[in-house]
Amino acid sequence: MKRSELKSIIKECVKEVLFEEGVLSNLVAEVAFGIAKAQGTLVETKQPAPQMSTAAMQEAREQEEEARRQKLLETKRKMLDAMGNSKMANVFEGTEPLKQGGSPSASPAHGPMSGRDPSDAGVDISGLFSLAGQKWNALK
Repeated sequence: MKRSELKSIIKECVKEVLFEEGVLSNLVAEVAFGIAKAQGTLVETKQPAPQMSTAAMQEAREQEEEARRQKLLETKRKMLDAMGNSKMANVFEGTEPLKQGGSPSASPAHGPMSGRDPSDAGVDISGLFSLAGQKWNALK
């Protein structure tokens, strides 16, 4: 018997067992049943967050604020050390960070004034028309 003849006989036998006797369809049905059963038994449980008292929450906020302030002071000190100029020692004295950061990811609103301090008066342009004189009206 030649190799090709043996191969075709084995191929026919496998085809008969898988398709005609239903072994393949039974296997697929069992796998599908197992998957459906596993999905039904999967239950996600979440553990409740531990409840903190109001005093503990206040203390935690104060600690976060203090850590933020310390980090800011450390950053200022590193900047001054990097500049290496003793004249600039008090350059950041009396300054505060913006209420909202200037990066687009810090503010959900997108607009021309996003990331700006709301109390910032901006640039005074009240004298703009008097400087331009009648040329402004000619441009209209």
